[in-house]
Amino acid sequence: MNTQTESLSNLPEGAKARLDQGNLTGDIAFSSDGTQLAVACDIGVWIYDVDTGLGLNLLVEHKEYVRCVAFSPDSTAVASGSIDNTVVLWDAIDGAPTATLAGHTDAVRSVAYAPDGATVASGSTDGTIWLWDAATGEAKDTLTGRADSIRCVTYSPDGRTLAAGTGDDTIVLWDPATGKHRATLRGHTHIVDSVAYSPDGEILVSGSIDGTVRLWRTDKRSLITTLTGHAGYVWSVAYSPDGKTVASGGNDNTIRLWDVETGEPKDTLTGHTGSVRNVKYSPNGSILASGSDDHTVLLWDIA
Repeated sequence: MNTQTESLSNLPEGAKARLDQGNLTGDIAFSSDGTQLAVACDIGVWIYDVDTGLGLNLLVEHKEYVRCVAFSPDSTAVASGSIDNTVVLWDAIDGAPTATLAGHTDAVRSVAYAPDGATVASGSTDGTIWLWDAATGEAKDTLTGRADSIRCVTYSPDGRTLAAGTGDDTIVLWDPATGKHRATLRGHTHIVDSVAYSPDGEILVSGSIDGTVRLWRTDKRSLITTLTGHAGYVWSVAYSPDGKTVASGGNDNTIRLWDVETGEPKDTLTGHTGSVRNVKYSPNGSILASGSDDHTVLLWDIA
């Protein structure tokens, strides 16, 4: 299952490859060693070889398009969520589905593995977060009552906090071990579509349809700064592995790189012809992947 890659002369400046097999409909995720990239699309989940840009496998099980995808910490498994209201767990080696997790009553917008790989969290527009046993597929807990719609979920690096961006313009923090609500961060004025932790867990970054990127101090649960520059919605944010840079993708078709310490813009990457829905750093920080409404993924040589 191969896909064509373009010559460097046909790529935007700074990009090293364009992946365009199938219509991108959601999330992208690197494997823990950075050699593979999972891409949610209208026909399933494409697994790409990052070095060659070749499509290695197509995971097909969902009944509708796939909205979100995540590799397990050891990269032996993949979780995907769909507008068919289910989460599917996959064997990342042979591409076979190992479990279909049903419980949500609306589209699954986000999936995330706990750092220890034992739990998969899924957030849905039904307003709930489900916690699933990654080995058995059994439901472990359901977190409810804090938002009408969950747009994104992510674990802190130590696994002790689960952060969720909501359709109520807030970020909700949960204790995944007990299911108890810890805090609600307020400041955004529209839907929070993306959240990500710094590598040390001390800062949480969020991106919102209000057009801003915000940095929050996790110990005090307070706003550090607000970054503005996108001409429209901010769909996705990501922290660089060295903790020095935040990347954001917006519906102005750009990716913006921000200096975390100063809050100043460092660079703007252009080349997509549609909204940039997702940005993800490779584990070593040398590559930034961006997924767009133009149905392509661009791999940028950040190094």
